[in-house]
Amino acid sequence: MVRRTGVGASVASAVIFAVLLASSFTVYHAAQENVRLHAIANAEDSLADSSAAFAGAGAMNILLKEQAFLQSNEFDCRNASAVVMREVGTLADVQESENLTVVTSASPADGGAATNNLSMLAPFGGYVPGAVDTALHQEESGNVGALEVSYARNETRYVNIPARLGEMAADCAMAASAIAASLSASNPGNCTATAVDSVVSRAAEPAREAAEGTGFGFSVEAWIIGLVPCSVEVVVLLSQPDVLGPAGSFSVRMQEELTVDFG
Repeated sequence: MVRRTGVGASVASAVIFAVLLASSFTVYHAAQENVRLHAIANAEDSLADSSAAFAGAGAMNILLKEQAFLQSNEFDCRNASAVVMREVGTLADVQESENLTVVTSASPADGGAATNNLSMLAPFGGYVPGAVDTALHQEESGNVGALEVSYARNETRYVNIPARLGEMAADCAMAASAIAASLSASNPGNCTATAVDSVVSRAAEPAREAAEGTGFGFSVEAWIIGLVPCSVEVVVLLSQPDVLGPAGSFSVRMQEELTVDFG
């Protein structure tokens, strides 16, 4: 009988090769899946990071629009806050690239979180009582189609500009009422510019001291509009200087006009 030892060795080699080949395919596919999972994770992180950057840019654009409106108008003391809130409610912004969109809409806020999760908005991030506060409603959506990765997030963030509109409007209205009461009980002696200016200056001094004591600028103007009785048109103007805004410091101004007959 002839012994054929080489056949058994060949069969064993073939089995080992097949096992190694199968193992290689398994390792290859595992490696490919690992690469795919890493790519998906990277895409998700990239969308989240880009979305945060777009949200910050949208919020900053809203703040810039608010500052432009505040510094370019002289408001009426009686309705300053209402006018500003109405304007804030019209503001919106869109940030987008080919695979990501962030839509920001604004509304006035009468409460909210004192901080938000976008550090790039400091020092304007968060709700601050007494400031011009805004709620930003942000819709974030994006995708990476090749990886079937999608991203969606809706969030409300709060921002502020430290203009003290409510406090200034209250001081302005109070100053105008006090000046009107003082003038209506005064008699300038004669209805001339010199005499009237002196009386108006004295009547406005307490209001000036009160306004300046809270950090507001104050001025008053008056001119004669009638001789019998002697009557004047008076304009009381308050301002908040050096308000910190995203485009730099600026001033907010408001005024009240009144007509007064001297007593």
